[in-house]
Amino acid sequence: MTDTLEALVVRASAGGDDGADAIAALYDELNDTVYHWVRLYIRDGHVAEDLCQEVWLKVAQNIGKYRLGTSLLAWLRTITKNTALDHLRSVQRRPSEVLYADHLELDRPRFDQSPEEHAERRALAQAVATQMHKLRSEQREVLILRFFDGLSPGQTAQIMGKTDGAVRTLTVRALRKLAAVMPSGESSAQLIEELLSAAVDRNRVVGTRVEIREARAHVATR
Repeated sequence: MTDTLEALVVRASAGGDDGADAIAALYDELNDTVYHWVRLYIRDGHVAEDLCQEVWLKVAQNIGKYRLGTSLLAWLRTITKNTALDHLRSVQRRPSEVLYADHLELDRPRFDQSPEEHAERRALAQAVATQMHKLRSEQREVLILRFFDGLSPGQTAQIMGKTDGAVRTLTVRALRKLAAVMPSGESSAQLIEELLSAAVDRNRVVGTRVEIREARAHVATR
């Protein structure tokens, strides 16, 4: 986590008016991330917003328990997950991490897409969500953090306790494994290629085109 956020934590822990200002600054910086995490568990957007407020209340109450130098994102994600699961238990729903197509960060309308292309894109995003359970837990986690939560490789590395390079490598392997179980077709190949490009570097193009049949033949086992 950046030094700036760590500095905000120090100010927040000190309390007082400045501490309240620091909590507000942390909220401004990280609430979108918290909302993404809550929506992994909570389908209703209004309920998710209420739970985000509950998360930040808990952060304010427990900020002194955070150990500087560890992963602030991991600490915040644990609070968020527990808050969402507590809500599900209170309404007697089975706590489970469910992925929906509209959680996929790259599944967004684009100005150059026709309605048919967008519908096809949504169908592919749903296919990604439903096939995720076929990946190993670590592969699934890295894809959730990168493309469903929209976190950067650095942020993902903080949560998973890995280096940026290890996260990038794991992401590529997980996407190649995912390609092996995706529906055949040009659209699936394009989606996987786009995800691979984003995983390596958003400004760099993957050298060769990803073909689903090729991915099936050379699927990574790790």
